[in-house]
Amino acid sequence: MEDQVSRDAVPRPGLRERARGLLRWRYVLPALAVLVAVVAVVWALGGSGDGSSPATSGPVAAPIAPVALNESALRTLAVKVPQQIYWAGPRAGYLYELKRNPDGSVYIRYLPANVKAGTPGAKYLTIATYPFPGAYDALKATRGRHVSLPRNGIALIAPNYRKSIHLAYPDTDYQVEVFDPSPAEVLQLVSSGRIRPVG
Repeated sequence: MEDQVSRDAVPRPGLRERARGLLRWRYVLPALAVLVAVVAVVWALGGSGDGSSPATSGPVAAPIAPVALNESALRTLAVKVPQQIYWAGPRAGYLYELKRNPDGSVYIRYLPANVKAGTPGAKYLTIATYPFPGAYDALKATRGRHVSLPRNGIALIAPNYRKSIHLAYPDTDYQVEVFDPSPAEVLQLVSSGRIRPVG
């Protein structure tokens, strides 16, 4: 019996090495998860890469369920996809939830680090990019208060819903909607010219 106890008390060979290996995976797995998410989103946004026209050129695009990306992953993705994705620039401590609908519209929602992708609710800054041929002229012709933006852009402020502002730029076939729970914050953000393509 004494022999049995003393044998069990002796550390098994390789246990320490196995523990070190597990600790390494603790850091590798999150990075791997982000990489897999970026590859999946690039594939879905960009089509098959066989030279066919981008998904946004037709009436139906491959939808993407909400996925949380860090700044680096979002920038990598934006370089590889054949459509513009607008955002408000980086924010410390935030992840960027990307979602795409079948109509090609892409949403970037700013999530605090402790909030999971897909969390319901309209509590967070959200930038939507809608494919829209002739977006600038259409927005200019729409009734309402127009505000001139840097880079020759135009914004439309609806009198009945000030948490959301639509904007467009000449020679770009996208309309952008900026939403924030605070009307003052959304106006300041749009007026500052910080809404621009990721890149």
